[in-house]
Amino acid sequence: MADTDEVLMRKVAKGDLAAFRLLMERWEGAAKRYAYRIFGDYQSAEDAAQETFVRLYRSSGRYEPTAKFGTYFYTVLGNLCRDRVRAARRRAGHGEVIEDVFVLDETAEPTGLAPEPRIESEEERLMVREAVAELPEKLREALSLREFEGLSYHEIADVMGANLGEVKTWIHRGRKRLAHRLRRLATPDERREQGL
Repeated sequence: MADTDEVLMRKVAKGDLAAFRLLMERWEGAAKRYAYRIFGDYQSAEDAAQETFVRLYRSSGRYEPTAKFGTYFYTVLGNLCRDRVRAARRRAGHGEVIEDVFVLDETAEPTGLAPEPRIESEEERLMVREAVAELPEKLREALSLREFEGLSYHEIADVMGANLGEVKTWIHRGRKRLAHRLRRLATPDERREQGL
């Protein structure tokens, strides 16, 4: 039977590089997908994923498996992404021209970045990505963790440092805004087919 992520982290704390490589293999795609939804471009997503693994390795000795590894992982990744977004906004506030961190880069698909589940065509995937990218930060993060990464409401609250009520509100509002945006993007024929 394969080691759990929690067991692998304990091995990493003891210097086991093979355990660390296995954790990276298991979580690299999830890290890139999540970061891509925050930043909207593949290079930033890959950079954030790489930095997350550096942070996990460096903090492995302090890791305490009080919750699922996934909760810990998304907390580290989420904090890193939020820090980078805030830093970009501060630089933009000081006169430095910063590209919008939420504009999607359609140039290339990196390895380990699987398409979103339950979406049939590339065109639909692109529409969903664009609609998610337009959501406010907290709504986008909460909805991404729930719908794309499969975390529970309690896990999302832990990751985002929020209470359960806030998380439920963010997800509800995110779903409503996303549905509204997707309805607006649908062609007249698609609207008729869906009864909109």
